[in-house]
Amino acid sequence: MLRNSPLLEIYKKKGIEVLLLDDDIDEIVFSTVTKYGDIDLKAVNKSSTSEDLKDDSTPDKAEELKPLLEKIKSMLGEAVKEVRASSRLADSPSVVVSDEDEPSARMRQMMHAMGQQNLPELQPTLEINPDHEIIRKLLADPSNGNVEDAAWLLFDQALLLEGVPLKNPAIFVQRLNRVLNQSI
Repeated sequence: MLRNSPLLEIYKKKGIEVLLLDDDIDEIVFSTVTKYGDIDLKAVNKSSTSEDLKDDSTPDKAEELKPLLEKIKSMLGEAVKEVRASSRLADSPSVVVSDEDEPSARMRQMMHAMGQQNLPELQPTLEINPDHEIIRKLLADPSNGNVEDAAWLLFDQALLLEGVPLKNPAIFVQRLNRVLNQSI
């Protein structure tokens, strides 16, 4: 599952090596380890990691997407902290990331399993791929009646890929069925 994560797409494309850590304890240990010899260690699921991956066209793409980003943010409301153009995605339409000072989705699940009951609601940043066909179609037709369903589906699929259970799977299925029905 980790090898196929959208978080790794740009690293594969650029030929950058990534250390995959899939043990629960890794999240705890490596949150305090920032360097190994001369090599900086960074979590790919943190929002600041994408700063190193930006190219010259990233600001232009973000500006072009601004109306769509604002529309998606207004539709998702408090479910997300922010919606922004991604520089880390190559093939996938969306991904969720957390800020440096916030626990990841996996860490939150571990904290909950250890009895932490008063955790604040997960409010990740949704990053969307400005070059993905779905995003291009949404941008081309902002009056499309499917924008809200698409926004929620992009968010929900990103959560699922991070291993976060959906709050209401029935609504997810209804949205998916509406979109499928219109595409057939």
